[in-house]
Amino acid sequence: MRGAMPPESRQYTLVGFAVELDWRPLSFVKPIPAHRVCGVCGLVRRRTAFLPCTHTLCQSCYEQCAQDGARVCPLDGHRWDEEDVELNDCPVEELLKRKVHCWNKE
Repeated sequence: MRGAMPPESRQYTLVGFAVELDWRPLSFVKPIPAHRVCGVCGLVRRRTAFLPCTHTLCQSCYEQCAQDGARVCPLDGHRWDEEDVELNDCPVEELLKRKVHCWNKE
């Protein structure tokens, strides 16, 4: 069809959901919501931390930032207190409802 736009595609790497999916880049038909994607490493993990500065970190990046007690956002330098962070789990079912392109698609 002339003038048709190709479907929007977003590639993400999931970690902690299923052995078959973990660490394998997946091309999703529609983008995954930003609050599910780590702003530092770009991975989609089961647990994320939503910081007061509105950035999202995966649990691994969050723990690294909190490990030394500094509690500073690696993206903008804003300090945060532990009680101001919202930890969220991403249900596997939420991702299983999303369409992905075939791994063999060129």
